[in-house]
Amino acid sequence: MAKRDDTAKARTSLLHKRLLVCVGTGGVGKTTVAASVAVAAALHQRRSAVITFDPARRLKDALGLTRLSTEPQPVPLDGGARLDAMALDTKRTFDEVVRRFAPSREVAERILLNRLYQQLSDELGGSAEYMAMEKLHELAHHRRYQLLVVDTPPSAHARDLLAAPTRLGELLATRAVALLKSPAALLGTSNSSIGRVALRTLLKALERWTGLTLLEDLSGFVSGFETMIAGFQTRAAEVAALLRAPSTAFVLVTTPEPDAVATVIELHRELRETGFPVAGVVANRVLAFPRLETLAVEEGQWPVPLRRKLLANYADLHTLSRRDRRTLGELHEATGLPLLAAVPMLTEAPISLAALRRFAAFIAPGLDEAATAAVGAAV
Repeated sequence: MAKRDDTAKARTSLLHKRLLVCVGTGGVGKTTVAASVAVAAALHQRRSAVITFDPARRLKDALGLTRLSTEPQPVPLDGGARLDAMALDTKRTFDEVVRRFAPSREVAERILLNRLYQQLSDELGGSAEYMAMEKLHELAHHRRYQLLVVDTPPSAHARDLLAAPTRLGELLATRAVALLKSPAALLGTSNSSIGRVALRTLLKALERWTGLTLLEDLSGFVSGFETMIAGFQTRAAEVAALLRAPSTAFVLVTTPEPDAVATVIELHRELRETGFPVAGVVANRVLAFPRLETLAVEEGQWPVPLRRKLLANYADLHTLSRRDRRTLGELHEATGLPLLAAVPMLTEAPISLAALRRFAAFIAPGLDEAATAAVGAAV
């Protein structure tokens, strides 16, 4: 009984966090869980927002929206509930950061028109992850919402996402960035006049082939960003602190499939080692078929051949249910995390707002007592 009470408290505490981050491997229902938690929080009168960094944008369909962008889109909920949804646009977010934090409008326009910036803002490795963190910082800083729910990409990309603030701080502290502040000094790094001539010749050739005045564009790009580097470092540190704050919770989303459980166990180890607070696990698509003796099966209710097939199918489902219980038990033993919810395999896909609300009842208390009871039966 105490264990169930602890789980109920853990579920309730989720809705009172400031930031919830849903992580897990692909195809386990992270988007559905993130959306349903946000819906539940909004229905509990918490001003909430759910943001996705998944380019597939399944969140739009789940919430019944016609569009999804960096601008908050209100989700139509009853009872005065307030929920917004939004998706990351790396290029647009990058541009917004430049406009917001450049020392002047002139500097911002110079950066935005720079050809190197235009290329880098679309293709720079890690820029998507860092811009995601910039958007998260913006939303948290303005405190427009009481709860932010983040739907992350699959686990491999989520690792890059969570490491982005620290990685940026390390990059900005390197000598390479200091050297780029004076790009002409690149020509002075060679120890011989022959080397300098060779490097200058190479740069000229690159300029002819690419159509870029390389040193000039590099100089303009870096000189514009130089005034913003301290701000990038400060915000990166603030986001890193936010992700590890007591008001933040990570939720591991999985299915009972052995491969998915093994991935989540490894992901939990990485999160724990890097200091991220993990609240618990939501297991999706769990089978919970009890022993046949607990069911009323009357003789003659079905034709004998059909009855045999039904019994054989049920036996298979019971076997799979035992496997699900076993793998979830192994997950608990390996992580010590509470099972926040075991959402059963549903006949109705949560692709509408009404279906999503019914899904949310398995995760958040108070929305539907019948669904909450079904969670206990599934566990």
